[in-house]
Amino acid sequence: MICVTHTQPLILAATSRHDRLGKRARRIFQDVEEGKERLVVPVTALEEILFLCERKVVRLKIPFPRWVEEMEQSPNFLLQPHTPDILVEAQSLAAVQHPRDRIVVATARRLGYPLITADETLRGLGLVETVWE
Repeated sequence: MICVTHTQPLILAATSRHDRLGKRARRIFQDVEEGKERLVVPVTALEEILFLCERKVVRLKIPFPRWVEEMEQSPNFLLQPHTPDILVEAQSLAAVQHPRDRIVVATARRLGYPLITADETLRGLGLVETVWE
């Protein structure tokens, strides 16, 4: 199953804290690492991780540029830029307060894939199928 990832699950996987992922989310990340599945990574999630790394809130095992480059070269990850149709979709999601979250949810909706997220608010809105536990 191809999924879109929210920022937090991607950080947990990238920092080897798989034990903090929900059971289904953990399985998907394992399948992606083993090449059995593919994961859509919205560029807005990478932007957020960049800023967290710069503030030293998140510490990746390798430098951020190399991490992104490796992800970009891997067939298991699909980096999804902001496109006009995603931005138009995001405009219709006023119930999602955080701008980056709106882009992530809009990405999942436009592509038709479930969203891996621990965010209870996003899961509760029912705007997109979500995966966690």
